[in-house]
Amino acid sequence: MIESIGLLIFGSIMLYLGSEWIVKGGVGIAEKYGISTIVIGLTVVAFGTSLPELLVSLNAAFQGSPSLAIGNAIGSNIANVGLVLSISALIFPIKMKYASIRRDLYVYFFSCAIFVIFSLDGRLSKFEGAFFVNTLLFYIIYSIKKPVNSDVEIEDYESDNLGEMFLFVIFGIVGLSLGADLFVDGSVFIARFFGISEVVIGMSIVAFGTSLPELATSAMAAYKKQSAISIGNIIGSNIFNILCVLGVTSVVQPLSAKWVDIRFQVGIMIVYGLLVMLASRLTQPIRRPLSILMLMGYFIFIYLLF
Repeated sequence: MIESIGLLIFGSIMLYLGSEWIVKGGVGIAEKYGISTIVIGLTVVAFGTSLPELLVSLNAAFQGSPSLAIGNAIGSNIANVGLVLSISALIFPIKMKYASIRRDLYVYFFSCAIFVIFSLDGRLSKFEGAFFVNTLLFYIIYSIKKPVNSDVEIEDYESDNLGEMFLFVIFGIVGLSLGADLFVDGSVFIARFFGISEVVIGMSIVAFGTSLPELATSAMAAYKKQSAISIGNIIGSNIFNILCVLGVTSVVQPLSAKWVDIRFQVGIMIVYGLLVMLASRLTQPIRRPLSILMLMGYFIFIYLLF
């Protein structure tokens, strides 16, 4: 048991460091080509911080734990809003314009709706996974070609060495791969030892661990007054978790999970998406009472899971 807890801790550290490196390199490369802040947040940063979820879900599927893979993706989406956004907004002022994120929120709700339809039969097939992946590719291309205007410009990157940026990305991928493997090993053992459902473990412990990169990135972006990157990271990561994480994983290994076991969690995921939409239409920056409400809701959700 102690060894498994150690794997969880060390895996979390590697996930955090790996994501930090890949985001640092990815943002540097994107900035070199003059990509806007909101696009960086929705694509490069979101993909970098979603890699832990992808690698954890892939490893879980290969190890015969499909429920853990699905629980990880859904739980991470809930944690990204209930934990990441709420804590970031509590510490630093975050401004969120509805006009800037409206299109991406629609994409997110569309992704949630398709996931619900596909999962009603208790299974995500390779064909359904391919549909997710193709939708994601179309979304990325469209976002780059028709970016939403952002009032904030990203700070100049501290290094002009393109090779150094690529090295950050490479070492980030290695760190993420190692961290994901250790994290799944530890969490699966603990789940089976206590007889806890893998869906619950995936939506709580694993989801929290794989959401640490989003928390660190969004908090840092908010601290540097880059709200566009912070918000883009959260919404983009939620889109990637459905279309990329579940899509790629089910293409490689079809996933199965009973709808009755995940319907409550999927409902909470959609509610938090609606809260993001509500927050973006209220006076800015995001008010602390709303942030506290979202954070309390997340802790209640975790309590109900157990």
